[in-house]
Amino acid sequence: MKIKRPIKLFLLGIATIILLWIIHGNFFQKEQLQGDRNSSTSQLVVATKVVKHALGETIIPVKPQRIIVLNDISLLDPVLSLDIKPFGTVTYFPKYDFLFRGVTNDEAAGIEFVGSGNQPSLEKVLLLKPDLILMREYQKSLYKELSAIAPTVVIDLPSLNHSFKENLRFIAQVLGESEKAEQVIARYNERVKQLQQLMGDRLKEIEVSVIYLFSEGIIGTYSDNETYNQVFQDIGIRLIPILANQKEGTLVSSIEVLNKYDADILFVMSESKEAAQSFRQNPLLSTLKAAQNSQVYEVQVNRWWTFGFLGVNKLLDDLFKYLVQS
Repeated sequence: MKIKRPIKLFLLGIATIILLWIIHGNFFQKEQLQGDRNSSTSQLVVATKVVKHALGETIIPVKPQRIIVLNDISLLDPVLSLDIKPFGTVTYFPKYDFLFRGVTNDEAAGIEFVGSGNQPSLEKVLLLKPDLILMREYQKSLYKELSAIAPTVVIDLPSLNHSFKENLRFIAQVLGESEKAEQVIARYNERVKQLQQLMGDRLKEIEVSVIYLFSEGIIGTYSDNETYNQVFQDIGIRLIPILANQKEGTLVSSIEVLNKYDADILFVMSESKEAAQSFRQNPLLSTLKAAQNSQVYEVQVNRWWTFGFLGVNKLLDDLFKYLVQS
């Protein structure tokens, strides 16, 4: 009896599916056995350690190879300072000429982007197959999801007193590079001593002020947690009293009170070209003694707003330029 063509095709399809299933099953078993044979070797190769951090304890590789960092100033910069290049990071300020604070685009060349600002893409993180993720304490809502992708360690700046040195030391401890961190800090201390010597008695005579231009009519000032204030303290540079005694982390004021922040030297930061141009044209600027003595300097946010040593050394470059060479 002949089998009708539709039935024949149906039976052929069933036979094909069964054959593919058998082949797949054999392949899977082979792969599984191969994986079992290699598992003990892999465990021996990848040594691990336990790291304590703000959200608990995490087992991480002793020498992680595929690191993702989810902040620029306090994570990317310190990791690069230790001569370690992460696989991925988040970007900031894409509408400006720089992507990161403290780190130049060239210094971060070759690093994959896994999101912008404080919004990392879990999908992009997953695709990079990290073996370690470093995140900040303010991103803790993502900790569970990130920990499911790879071992995740939280860097808690407030618990480190916002110290850029202790931040580097903690990250170096996590990455097994504590000796390297001390070398980086020692080089920084040498530069501080050099600047002190070059300034001489002038170091005791001047007071400085730092303001941030939020917009054309709004300025901001920051407490001593900011890294530039920590650097000033290390050098012995005195802030004007109103800044030295500021309790608020960030104080926002009208440009009308600009005279309160007059000093021997005034440093001005801004991300907005419009705000900077408006500031230069504001009649209030000409009333300041800093302006009358040509001691007002516009400094770049991506050089002064930092929590790592790449940025700090750029900041020091500016201080050598404006406090010594000028």
